Amino acid sequence: MGLKRADEIRTRMEAIRSDVATLEKLDASGEADETAVTRFDDLLAEADMLGEELKPLAEREERIAAVQRAAQHEGNREETVADRGVPELGVRKSKLSPFENLDAVRTGVADPRDIRARALGAIEEYANRTDHWALESDAAAQATKLVEKGGVKFGTAVARQMLLTGTPEYREAFVAYMEDPGGYASRAAMSLTAANGGYLVPFTLDPTIILTNNGSANPYRRYATIKTTATNDWNGVTSAGVSAEWTAEGIEAADASPTVGQLKITPQKADAYLFGSYEVLGDSDIATQIPELLADAKDRLEESAFAVGTGTGQPWGVMARGTTLAAAAGTATSGPTAASVYSLSGALPARWRGPRSRVVWLANLSAINTLRNVPSFTGSTASIVNDVTDEPKMLGKPFLESTSVVGAYANSNKVLAYGDMSQYYIVDRVGMSVVYDPIVLGANRRPTGQGAWYAFWRVGADVSTAGAFRVLTLTT
Repeated sequence: MGLKRADEIRTRMEAIRSDVATLEKLDASGEADETAVTRFDDLLAEADMLGEELKPLAEREERIAAVQRAAQHEGNREETVADRGVPELGVRKSKLSPFENLDAVRTGVADPRDIRARALGAIEEYANRTDHWALESDAAAQATKLVEKGGVKFGTAVARQMLLTGTPEYREAFVAYMEDPGGYASRAAMSLTAANGGYLVPFTLDPTIILTNNGSANPYRRYATIKTTATNDWNGVTSAGVSAEWTAEGIEAADASPTVGQLKITPQKADAYLFGSYEVLGDSDIATQIPELLADAKDRLEESAFAVGTGTGQPWGVMARGTTLAAAAGTATSGPTAASVYSLSGALPARWRGPRSRVVWLANLSAINTLRNVPSFTGSTASIVNDVTDEPKMLGKPFLESTSVVGAYANSNKVLAYGDMSQYYIVDRVGMSVVYDPIVLGANRRPTGQGAWYAFWRVGADVSTAGAFRVLTLTT
């Protein structure tokens, strides 16, 4: 169905291009009337709409083509009777499952193109499932992006992890490990991962690969620039841009070479520890519950760091790294005012308010509610906060709740931020591991009759430049 629709769109867009070319000739000759102009605008609008509809269909076509290309690779074809020189009618070649014959992938000798093509096939396979292991469309798109657009080295590393943690055998062993950690599964795990007795979370549940947090109370991942790395650090490049000039005839141009800087973000280790009695662990469906619980714990821990993190043993937070601006005197008791809001908005440089920026407001719910009671200007009866849409806005920009931003009003408290979230970088070190501790000890170092799960992962974050954010501080 998707492929047929893509062909229909391309056929229609070709017709639009032909009509637009005809109308352009009329316009150039001065023969275009008002009807032709209206028709021209309608065609352009229709082309834009069709272009947006075609994008996901074209990406799906490319994924299918990648799997088909992989099927032509010698390592991905099953040997048939005919291949062995025995004439057997009716026997045809069929491609392997993405998870078959993975020894070459495990040992690192497989062709990187083959590894990535297999991973795309695995993503497609899980996207078509209807059970607990199925990948939602946004998760499948995110996983595909990591494989296709992360560069050869990184894309291959992620693809390799997807293949090794996505096989039916690994998935079954992971479930067995969750349900019976002391049994055979824990011994088998030592040969499958580097977690020394633990398990990497299967890629279909791994928050470091597919967590998109759409609709989460944590707003940062929805608007920030997300990067994923398979190494210890992520290195980006920053620049203040190129300066242009007006010049006269025959005058030598000035050197406008940009100054280039480095943005280095080191993912920091985070963990979660949860335990329960042997009875609870044995009677509950722990295999399906733990990944969801860990993803929720990860989300809440990261929200705090992304808001107010100090950068020491944790990611840097927006409120800690933005450029501060003092509010009007007296706001330490009453909170932000309309004047403070306009001052903060005006202080953000134009560079960070351009068409490619993702400008937002960030505050605790208490500050949002305070501003809901503030008129947009003196004498107005309308609030400065617009609640007409599902997500509140202020001065036309999304007003996002971040629970870890300070909500109390006191001198020097940072209660409101305004900035370009595309300049806030979150870097995930791919791979979350889970290890089981079969015996929880009490204060006297004796067993409590409980087992525990220990999960760990790494994530870092920082702003590309402090100037991309303005943070309001209250004053007496």
